[in-house]
Amino acid sequence: MKKKTLLFTLAFIFSVAIAHLTVQATSECDGLFIPQQLINKQISWTFTAFDAPDFRAEPLSRFAPQQIRVMELRPNGWALIETVYGEGWVYTHADRRFINRVTGIFYEPGDMNYTHLLAPQVVRVLYEYGYWLKIDTWLGPKWINLNFTPPTDELDRLMRRFGNSVSVHFENLDTGFIYQHNAERVYFSASAIKAPYALYVYLRAERGKADLSRVHTYTQANRWGGSGRIQHMPFGSTFTELELLYLALSISDNVAFRMLVHRIYGFEGYREFVASLGANPNHVRNVTSASLTANDAGIMARAMHEYIESGGTYSEHFQNALFANRYPFITSDHRLASKSGWDVGAYHDIAIVYAPSPYVLVIMSEFVGNATDRRVFHEISMAIQHFNDRYFAAVN
Repeated sequence: MKKKTLLFTLAFIFSVAIAHLTVQATSECDGLFIPQQLINKQISWTFTAFDAPDFRAEPLSRFAPQQIRVMELRPNGWALIETVYGEGWVYTHADRRFINRVTGIFYEPGDMNYTHLLAPQVVRVLYEYGYWLKIDTWLGPKWINLNFTPPTDELDRLMRRFGNSVSVHFENLDTGFIYQHNAERVYFSASAIKAPYALYVYLRAERGKADLSRVHTYTQANRWGGSGRIQHMPFGSTFTELELLYLALSISDNVAFRMLVHRIYGFEGYREFVASLGANPNHVRNVTSASLTANDAGIMARAMHEYIESGGTYSEHFQNALFANRYPFITSDHRLASKSGWDVGAYHDIAIVYAPSPYVLVIMSEFVGNATDRRVFHEISMAIQHFNDRYFAAVN
């Protein structure tokens, strides 16, 4: 009897040891154990990582289909992974997909015209055919296209009225969707150049290559007419570089800009900066002969937005100066951070529009800025706003 008891005890200890070793072979995170076979998981669709297990959380980035290494897997399908941007949460259920923008609903894959619009939401996927997904809807099983492109017919008709006298670049910043009209026409930049040049200076300061607290003196050599208030101040007035940047952006002060360019930073480094963004550096020669296209201005506006959102040391200063633009030509029901410019044959505006789904809008023209011209800018601005708010509703 004692022998049987001993054998039973040894068997129990052995089973406990095996269980312990099994647990040790699993991955542990925040007190949760994940079986080894769940550590690596294949995601066969383009997916977004969020900073919390919630589609309404801040997105970290979008990723191509790939195998992910799971640190924590929840029963509802959310998985914690390590990304190049830090830890993030992704949704892994194959029959559920998050559609992050307004998209069309179609009766059959390949249809050219949608019947209804679907707001951003999690959908149940019934069948997948390339970019087409058959999903459950309130209309029954229907199809959506992940590459759905909003129809631009109304915008096209509007822009045809103005021909080559106006150029437009619109980009929805959540999705990267771009609409352009006459975007490669070259214009004299006028004061619109002050915003991307300011971005160049701010980024130099972020890298420790500029000290924006340095003080500079207004002298007769810096005097310049046109817009601004420094020209009306006595010679010997002093300003920090931050003050010069704010004046150049908010009231388009020409003397402030001239001091930044001629006395401090020059144009050679700025041309290299323009090229690094993917814009055309050959359009930049000097203060009085800088040119710009709507396409290049759109590239620069996107870079401006990225810097503002980066939380840099001077990001808020830059944004506040653009918020304070005294002469906005682009209009919106949403808040604008913008920089306008005007001269003979040049009437332009570059704006970041803080709609629920934010976008950048560039309108450049050969207008003179009279009441009729301002109405044209307003009409184009509101048409773009309506288009953006209709097809790129925010994720609530």
